Amino acid sequence: MVNPSWRDGYYQARVKSVSTLSDTTVQLILLPQKRWPQHTAGQHIALTVEVNGKLVTRVFTIASGQKSRQDEGTIRLVIRVKEDGALTPYLSALSSKSATQAASKASSKLSVNISAPMGNFVMPNAARLDKPESTSSKGAVPEQIKPVVMIAGGSGITPFIAMLEDLYSASSDNLQSLPIHLLYFAKENEHLLTQELAEHKRLNTYFTYELLCRQKDGGVEQLLDNHTDSHWMVCGPQSLYDEVANTHANLPPSNDVSLDSEHFAAFPVATAQTSAEKAIFSLNHNGSSLLVDNQQTLLTQLQQANRPVTYGCGMGICHQCQCVKKRGVVRDTRTGALSDNAEQLIQLCVSQAVTDLELQA
Repeated sequence: MVNPSWRDGYYQARVKSVSTLSDTTVQLILLPQKRWPQHTAGQHIALTVEVNGKLVTRVFTIASGQKSRQDEGTIRLVIRVKEDGALTPYLSALSSKSATQAASKASSKLSVNISAPMGNFVMPNAARLDKPESTSSKGAVPEQIKPVVMIAGGSGITPFIAMLEDLYSASSDNLQSLPIHLLYFAKENEHLLTQELAEHKRLNTYFTYELLCRQKDGGVEQLLDNHTDSHWMVCGPQSLYDEVANTHANLPPSNDVSLDSEHFAAFPVATAQTSAEKAIFSLNHNGSSLLVDNQQTLLTQLQQANRPVTYGCGMGICHQCQCVKKRGVVRDTRTGALSDNAEQLIQLCVSQAVTDLELQA
């Protein structure tokens, strides 16, 4: 894995360290090149790693704030390992190897590609985190900034950890005295970064949190009854978001509660039956939209629509029609294998649509 470079818009980052946080979680410390844009706490990146000769891209939330980048030049990813994943088991293996001194030195020479920071799931008034608010009296929370309730599920804690880091290193006393309460759901004994949460609570009396297990503590709805004067932020699986969104929708009109979210939705389940029945999907190709079916290859349909596309053999050999699938699921016509929903390289001549797609040449 030496300087993988595969398209414009990505940046080099050196792997400073890989470590194990738990049996199912690894921590990746990256040193991005200096021209990588500064992120805002809560944003995410696409990480591209070469695994067994193939470039694999996955999206992860940055689990550190601006302060870490400014002080140490680093960003942190906290990644849940999936046994059947294309990338995370490889990262887990790296963390095991880095236990030896020789492997640790080797890992420090590894490079990966990262995208520019993306996403709008950031703290309210995030642009003001590093700016003193001269119009407010010291120690008082400005009226326009509501208390914040953070609702996390599993690895959805990562953007909130980044936000807390920046919030409590801000130069503004007003922001440091902003009441924040965290409701953190996870399986028994699987809450992440609990020592950091405890340290934030020790250093700032305005921050409180609860470590919750759905089996013991029930759902989130009853816990939100006491926070109808706050700004709600939820990050976690679709089921958690749905519960919070339903609670928010059922609030009386007199409750002025805003809701921000970042949630993980599973992509549609595709089977052999999906291919047997003709279906039509939307395709965004380099910013231009058209409709495609699941019976012909993407290359054939792009050609029929007179869309500019590079191709060669048309049989999956020359790779000249290779492009980036930004989102959606495709079927490989040679094997019947389905892609996942994440960003990755595909060949148009051997790919059929299974869901709506976004492609970038």
